Amino acid sequence: MKRVKIVPDRPNRLFESWLEEWRNEAVLRNSELHNHFAKALDSLKRYPLPLESGKECIILQHFGTKLCSMLDKKLEEYRRQGSTRAVDACFSNAGSSNEDCTATSRRKPVEECQTVEVQEKTTVSKQAKNTKRNPPERLVNANNIALKEADRQISLEPNTFDIILLVDTQETCGGKTKPQNDATVAELTQLGVLFEVRRLKIGDFAWIARCRKTNDELIMSYIIERKRMDDLSASIVDGRFHEQKFRLKQSGIENLMYIVENIDKNCQYSVPLSSLLQASVNCVVQDGFTVKYTRNHKDSMSHLSCITKILIKIYKDKKLVGCKKEHLTQTDNVGNAIRLMEFKEFNKASSKQRTFKVSEMFIRQLLQLKGMSIDKAMAIVERYASPQILITALENSGKNGEQLLANIQVDKKRRLGPTISKVIYQFYTMNELR
Repeated sequence: MKRVKIVPDRPNRLFESWLEEWRNEAVLRNSELHNHFAKALDSLKRYPLPLESGKECIILQHFGTKLCSMLDKKLEEYRRQGSTRAVDACFSNAGSSNEDCTATSRRKPVEECQTVEVQEKTTVSKQAKNTKRNPPERLVNANNIALKEADRQISLEPNTFDIILLVDTQETCGGKTKPQNDATVAELTQLGVLFEVRRLKIGDFAWIARCRKTNDELIMSYIIERKRMDDLSASIVDGRFHEQKFRLKQSGIENLMYIVENIDKNCQYSVPLSSLLQASVNCVVQDGFTVKYTRNHKDSMSHLSCITKILIKIYKDKKLVGCKKEHLTQTDNVGNAIRLMEFKEFNKASSKQRTFKVSEMFIRQLLQLKGMSIDKAMAIVERYASPQILITALENSGKNGEQLLANIQVDKKRRLGPTISKVIYQFYTMNELR
């Protein structure tokens, strides 16, 4: 009798199969995540030892906590599907659906390197018998499960949900102190507001509708960014102000609001007070935001309390239906239900991007020009998708170059106008700006 050590050539093939399917699904959706999944998959294939959980994958390159958590959830779901499924069954290609794989009733979902005792003469016959006794079961297709989840539509019937104010963690002293000791939490608690402290990717305050039975969450169409005057001044200087407005406009939330707090005429800011007030007015006139001026932090919290009560009154008797961001503007002909985005999708879509499309960088570039608003920048980029296309059009326009963009429609009532058109012409065609 000879002791043989069997080391599988693909010790983590179950995890590999899920990463492959997530990658393929991302390719079909034209999502940039397919590159991330591909890199993680390559890193996993190079690792020679078996990993017992998604959490253990954190040691590998291109694996973050989010991806490890996804694998653990998938593994837990797989185990619930049935403990008798064999890990060494292979995902067959479209043309090889009859591929046979050996399955045993006691094998764990993640392959293990194991030492077994086998007799050389009887190895082949035993394997053949086991194959006949235990016909292979095909692994659950992770892609099908994901599609089923995507097809599930959240529907909240009237009076079956709560309206909850979400407070970004940065609003609780930047997360440095316990929430119960924070002034924001203390004041909202005193006002009797139903709220939660949670990490928001965009905005300081938002509202969700949460089902009391299923805990499904839909984001309400209201979001607030709070700015003290000193913070507003600093964000204008370092460019965060324009970036925040741009991301808020791209979030899919219809009603956008700024709370401008602590206006002190005697305080010296890095930006003159008149310019700060003009910037807040521009938010209303140019960008379509609502701006609320408050005296202090307590006044701001009182305003949030009032909005929460109004939202509860408006929506408690309504039917709310979850939908994708691109379908928010559609109307529901059945029961006049209100369409709202799922909170998970909202928070994911609002994350800061590390890589940007050319059109997105072009918008950011245009926003640096005086008199430019987000709507104006987006109208320009919709007509001219990149700086090079715009420069070529300006150079070929001859004497009319300065007014080439003047008639671009910004919205139903406004056009870009001759002043900003001239500024853009000079910026992109003159070698030196005076």
